[in-house]
Amino acid sequence: MNRPVLTLLTATLAAHAGALTDQAAAEAQARAILPRLSLDDKIGQVSMAHVFRFTEGGRSAPIRADADATFRTLRPGTLLNGGGDAPQPNTPRGWADFLARLDALGRANNPANLPAVFGTDAVHGVNNVPAATLYPHNLGLGAAFDPALTREVALATAQDMRALNMGWTFAPVADVGRDPRWGRFYETFGESPWLVADQVEAAVDGLQTGGVAATLKHFAGYGLPSLGMDRANAEISARALHEVFLPPFRTGIRAGALSVMANSGSVNGVPVHSSHALLTDLLRGELGFGGLLVSDWNDIERLITTYRTHTDLVRAAAASVNAGIDVYMVPNSVEAYQNALKEAVQTGLVSEARLDEATLRVLTFKARLGLLDAPLTGIGVLNDHRDLARRAAAATLTLLENPADTLPIRKGRVLVTGPAMDSAAIQLGGWSVNWQGVGKGNVPDVPKVATLAPALKAAAPAGVTVSALPETKRPQLLTAAKGADLIVVAVGEAPGAEWQANNPALSLPDGQITLLRDLLATGKPVVAVLMAGRPLILPSDIQSRLSGLVMAYLPGTQGGAALADALYGRAGFPGRLPFTWPDSLTQVGLWSDRPAEGAGETPLPLYPLGYGLDYTTSVARDLTVTPAPDGVTAQATLTNTGERAGTVTVLLRASLPASGALQATSRPVGVLRATLKPGESRAVQVTVPRERLSSWVGDAYGPGTWQLLPGTYTLSAGDGKATLSLP
Repeated sequence: MNRPVLTLLTATLAAHAGALTDQAAAEAQARAILPRLSLDDKIGQVSMAHVFRFTEGGRSAPIRADADATFRTLRPGTLLNGGGDAPQPNTPRGWADFLARLDALGRANNPANLPAVFGTDAVHGVNNVPAATLYPHNLGLGAAFDPALTREVALATAQDMRALNMGWTFAPVADVGRDPRWGRFYETFGESPWLVADQVEAAVDGLQTGGVAATLKHFAGYGLPSLGMDRANAEISARALHEVFLPPFRTGIRAGALSVMANSGSVNGVPVHSSHALLTDLLRGELGFGGLLVSDWNDIERLITTYRTHTDLVRAAAASVNAGIDVYMVPNSVEAYQNALKEAVQTGLVSEARLDEATLRVLTFKARLGLLDAPLTGIGVLNDHRDLARRAAAATLTLLENPADTLPIRKGRVLVTGPAMDSAAIQLGGWSVNWQGVGKGNVPDVPKVATLAPALKAAAPAGVTVSALPETKRPQLLTAAKGADLIVVAVGEAPGAEWQANNPALSLPDGQITLLRDLLATGKPVVAVLMAGRPLILPSDIQSRLSGLVMAYLPGTQGGAALADALYGRAGFPGRLPFTWPDSLTQVGLWSDRPAEGAGETPLPLYPLGYGLDYTTSVARDLTVTPAPDGVTAQATLTNTGERAGTVTVLLRASLPASGALQATSRPVGVLRATLKPGESRAVQVTVPRERLSSWVGDAYGPGTWQLLPGTYTLSAGDGKATLSLP
């Protein structure tokens, strides 16, 4: 897709129209303000305080009567809510009024009448608001392989955010998901760097076209934690860093992302929040990022308490700010951090020039959002995006098994069961109302969700009868199963986020495994629908006997309705796996771009990247590649060889010349995609930029450089293969 073209308007128009102010004009506006700020003012501007510092009792409650005094004390440049923290009432109007009031308090009590910009985790819609439409999580959007759809979802999210007076989201996740055991795997778009990059670019474009600042997170290397444990140390070579983990960030920066969030973990034994090499030399220098760099939650203090790399907050603050952090997300102990940073500046551990640089970036960031010109005017009314959510969910659904053409469901008695058949919590996953998901924490709100069992009942065609029983009523369920012609069992993971969502065994809960075995023992056909944020390994006695297996990911508000359409055959299964599905835990790390092993053997996964079945069949043939000004253009003929319309999605892969180092057997570099009628053929082309064919060349411990190596490049797509010589 094309890089975003942001409309350049004056600051005043930007404030009212939702467009972003031009960078040069915003920086000029910021530079005019900076000399008016004292040392304490600047330290306030680079501090991010939790909104509960201004509410009664430090909780979801009205704003305190003396909140103006807190503003004058803290002088915060930025504010945030934790995942699930919300005003009361937690309604669209409640959010708009709450944030408008905080905005007014900032303008009235902060230095130079500066408002405090509010940031939040709106990662699949405005997910802290129960009334908002929630979309599939990123992993599902990655399965759609449709950046235009991702852009549409991001733009709709931005529109809703602006209506609620929100201007900054901590999204999109630009991490590459390389270990499915990791609790944040579902927040990634998948495992393949350049395919993830396309999705990240689309998300940045959609958000910022809608007037909301995007945040690329978490820079860098967060997607490969040791043992799949969240925030564990990642050991990453310079080659892997450049070829695997940086492409989505590089692309997102080129797309104009206004902010970047640092990785909470460590890389090669160094906490990223104190790594000058990563946050300044690499991010600012090599990648050319000029925007705002924000910490993650409480991560400067973690240098002392968790990593124990620094002895006190003064030294930890100095190390982090000098490494490149502009704004510290300090949810609770704002005063302690501000005192520590002030001491660091006064004793020379942090230069005034570095503090000025960080402050200028905060002011420029606000100016780009139009916040320095006009108060917030969100109307507190959300758009109805249910149709988009349904289309998005439908595009993600991936059919993995259908050995006897049990699907689509055409007739007979269908019994629906399983913990995910009518569960908003499982269907939405983490970061839904509460950061750990619906029903977690102190947030009682349950959003309206179209779940599977009611959708199958409501949409049943003539000749199909549907009944539903919960798995907890096992005797009644097994009795009903004997009278059914087909059993649809919806299984999945309980919602969770970050370390609480780690799944070291890649398994379903034992109770769900028992349920599947009990249902299979009835001898009736069983179709399993899996709602999960990663590939899960089913025991072989279950996997081999299923009559159907559908990967639904975490499909969002309209997931059940979209699933009903697909299961009844009113729609197909366009989704394709955005990751490699291992057949055992020993295969974790078997990625699609893995180089050949020293023994010359590469094991086969259960399902490869890009795998998926449909109600139709397709082929890709006649691949041709020709040099283009910035790379190569690949074209193939996609043909729907079946009897039903469907979406044909084929990954374009490249094999590179020898570089002196291990190369991927084939590197995914693009996607060929078309929706075709039965028997229809269409020539589809994609341009592959030169950087996607380049290699990071260098010895194990020596310096490295990007090079487009001379030699023969082989590109493949489906049954098509073509070669050309470059450069």
